[in-house]
Amino acid sequence: MAYEIHLAAFDGPFDLLLHLIQKNEIDIYDIPIAEITAQYLDYLAQMEALDLDIASEFLVMAATLLSIKARLLLPKPPPELLSEDEAAEDYDPRQELVRDLLEYKRIKEAAVVLADFYQKRQLQMARPNDISLYSDLFGEPNPLAGKTVADLAAAFQPIWQRAKNAEQIHTIKREAVSIGLMTNRLLQRLRQAPAGIRFEDVFTAVSASRLQVIVAFLALLELTKISVVKVRQAAPDAAIYILPIDLDRLKEQEGE
Repeated sequence: MAYEIHLAAFDGPFDLLLHLIQKNEIDIYDIPIAEITAQYLDYLAQMEALDLDIASEFLVMAATLLSIKARLLLPKPPPELLSEDEAAEDYDPRQELVRDLLEYKRIKEAAVVLADFYQKRQLQMARPNDISLYSDLFGEPNPLAGKTVADLAAAFQPIWQRAKNAEQIHTIKREAVSIGLMTNRLLQRLRQAPAGIRFEDVFTAVSASRLQVIVAFLALLELTKISVVKVRQAAPDAAIYILPIDLDRLKEQEGE
C-alpha cells in the first residue's frame, strides 16, 4: 500500500509560516525559531519527495530562518561588527520577520474582506444612468428661475398670517378662594344649623371646581383640628355629621 502525502497549497513563504504559527497556536511576537524552522524545512522536504518545484522565495525564507536560528544560538559578535540596531540591548533577530509577518497577515485579512465584497457585488446589477431616459420627465423652463429668498419670504407671509389668525387664545382666570373664606362659610352654616350638617352638605355650597372642593375640605380639617367642630357617625354605614362643639366659641372663631 503506497503512502500518500497531501500538501496544502500556499501563496508564498509567509503564507506557509503564518499557517505553521496558527496551527501550533504560537504567539507571533515570540516565535520559537528552532521549532518553526524544523517544520518549515520538513514541508520543503515533502515537496521535494513529491518532485514538486520549490519556488525560490520558499528557499530564501528557509535561509532566512536558518540565519535567525544561528544568530540566536551563537554568541553575540563584538559591538564594532554590529549595526546600530543589532547593538541595542533589546535587539531580537526575529523582529524583522515578525514585522513582515504582521504586515502579511493584515494584507491577507484585507484580501478576505475585499473578496467578500466582490462576491456580494457580483450579485448586484447597476441600473443605467443615461440622462436621455429621464429628460422627458422635466420641462425646459425652470419655474423658479430669477426667484430669490425675499420672494419666497413674501409668498410665505400670507400663509403665516392665516395661521396666526386661526390660533385660539384661552385666558384662564385664577380662582379667588382661600381656607379662611371657606372656614367662615362653614361656620355660618353651622350657626344656622346647631344640630349639625351632613358631611356631603359641606360641599353643596361650593362651586363644582376641584380647587374649591379641596379648600373646603381643608377648612373642615382645620376646624376639627382646633376642636371647633367634631365629626360623628352613628354606625359604619350611617351618614357622617359635622357638629359644633361650643356655639359661643363658634361665634368667637367666626368673629376672627
